[in-house]
Amino acid sequence: MTRSWLLNAALLAAIAALAAFIYLKPKPDETGTFPLSALKADEITLLRLERASRPQIVLEKTSGQWLITAPIAARADPLQVQRLLAILDARAPTRLAAADLARFDLDRPVARLTLNTQAFSFGLINTVAREQYVLTGNTVYPVELRYGAALPADVTQLISKQLFADGEVPVVFEFSSFAVRRVDGKWITTSNDGTNPADALSQDDLHRWVDNWRLASALRVAPHAASRAQDKVKIKLENGTELTLAILQREPELVLLRPDLGLQYSFVADAAKRLLVPPASKP
Repeated sequence: MTRSWLLNAALLAAIAALAAFIYLKPKPDETGTFPLSALKADEITLLRLERASRPQIVLEKTSGQWLITAPIAARADPLQVQRLLAILDARAPTRLAAADLARFDLDRPVARLTLNTQAFSFGLINTVAREQYVLTGNTVYPVELRYGAALPADVTQLISKQLFADGEVPVVFEFSSFAVRRVDGKWITTSNDGTNPADALSQDDLHRWVDNWRLASALRVAPHAASRAQDKVKIKLENGTELTLAILQREPELVLLRPDLGLQYSFVADAAKRLLVPPASKP
């Protein structure tokens, strides 16, 4: 019985030792992968993107909103910014010392993304493993291709496609032949002859027309190119700001210019039927 007790005690001690070894053994993390950063997306307030022979792109977070500050000034697309910040959550199956960087094309990286002060350099793509080598600190990590694919080719891909910012609420639209305005909380529309062609429309109908403007999202946004306006729309915002949008083109795409931003917004052709005709009119 003593021998049995000693055998059981030895077995229990061996099991305890093995459990302690497994528990205390150094490992990258519970999933067996290595994180590239300890930063969190909501901690980032400054973003820089550098590519060879191209202007540096700079974004800054102000009052919770991402703004492009170089090489142009514009509101940034939140979804595109989140794609760039996703590198903070990236994990790699292995990691390598930052030696012989030319082997990974990291001596001259294709792009460098800096979030606050942490830089991520993007190098060689391993087409077999479908991974890209990224250098940060003194370590090289092979990561999924989607992180490099999120890097925009130029700044226009980062510009918000929304015609109006969240805080810009239109209350008056004045066209050459009609106007739509909010009066005492209700929307009305009048033509130049003073009549109200939308008497038969409900407030829901008018709200839908206004929402087409308020929520208008372009296919593309770019700095204004030299082009003459065909017509214009005067818009007054709830905060008292007055804007004059130029209609540069109606077909094959609707192109609107915001001179205050120096940006032109290109929409599908059908957008002209929703935005430029009176609410009472049928497209």
